[in-house]
Amino acid sequence: MNNPALFTWITLCCWIIFICCWLALRNRTRENIQFRTNRQRWLAATGYVLIFTGLYLPLLTGARLLPAWWSLQATGVLLCIAGIGLCIWSRLLLGVNWSGGVAAKRDHELVTKGPYRVVRHPIYTGFLMALTGTSLVTGGGAAIVVTVVCALGLYLKITREETLLNELFPGAYAAYRQRTRKLIPFLL
Repeated sequence: MNNPALFTWITLCCWIIFICCWLALRNRTRENIQFRTNRQRWLAATGYVLIFTGLYLPLLTGARLLPAWWSLQATGVLLCIAGIGLCIWSRLLLGVNWSGGVAAKRDHELVTKGPYRVVRHPIYTGFLMALTGTSLVTGGGAAIVVTVVCALGLYLKITREETLLNELFPGAYAAYRQRTRKLIPFLL
């Protein structure tokens, strides 16, 4: 049975859970050594609004680029659920070391357990999985563009993060990079 509204609601609930977890955990971190400006915070918030608008725009316009096949939408729901689950698991493991921006924390620790044993940026992996899954469910061109732009933006952010982590953990981070991938296990 094909029920696109149910698939859409499931992805929306996943994103609501994601947002609630991020809001609940946002102040449970160590003190930043480098602080984010108010401008950076507002840009991040605006970015999220644009992301979610783009993801769910097809619901308002009715314009789908992708076919509304049950199998495609079911795959999208599974990707979204798995992606949000990976994001939350990774965020909980990162704990007090998490930062919304690229910033060092006081007494920063290198986390290498759980999904961090396989990929260095599992929150981004999960986020991209959830974006891709939601795009498959809503099927809009804007959702696909948002997913691609976010992937490119996160890839650039990873470069800055890896430079910082290499400075914070000389030798240890290089060894960690040798045995893990950036985003996709066994590939990238």
